[in-house]
Amino acid sequence: MSKILQISITLLLISSLVGCGTNKNADKTKTDVNKTTTETPAETNTTTTTNETVNTDVNGNNDHKLELADDVADEITKMKEVESANVIVTDKNAYIAVMLKKGVSDSEALETKIADQARATHADFKNVYVSTNPDFVKQFTEYGEKIRANQPVEGFFKEFSDTIKRVFPDAH
Repeated sequence: MSKILQISITLLLISSLVGCGTNKNADKTKTDVNKTTTETPAETNTTTTTNETVNTDVNGNNDHKLELADDVADEITKMKEVESANVIVTDKNAYIAVMLKKGVSDSEALETKIADQARATHADFKNVYVSTNPDFVKQFTEYGEKIRANQPVEGFFKEFSDTIKRVFPDAH
């Protein structure tokens, strides 16, 4: 990914996070969802292989890239606790929506285990965000279908960014 594109995406994410920070009282009224954030050192240099990519152009200014990491999702789904997983990657951030098997309870330890499995598959992820929230899983399934169908969805990246900010307010 070119340096200009990386800088553009970073600035977009920072500006949207700053906007969220100005309305902290509204954020407190939202329902908390299950989430885990883990980070790794930035010097890792493994190449990520993904199966599908969609480029979306928001307001004609930036070219944003969302990638499905089906290979990572497949490895996570092999875990005994996991029914299904969807993984979407932006830059070096992996966002994972996981449906757990019936009878399996969510825990921070399980979410960390899922994040570790994602890194074991692709060590170049800087940040890995995991959620087992059913609404988030449903939304990510829909995003995956749109990416696989290569649908040119106007405002897709903004919708995706809004979802990420809502579920992972500390994402950077």
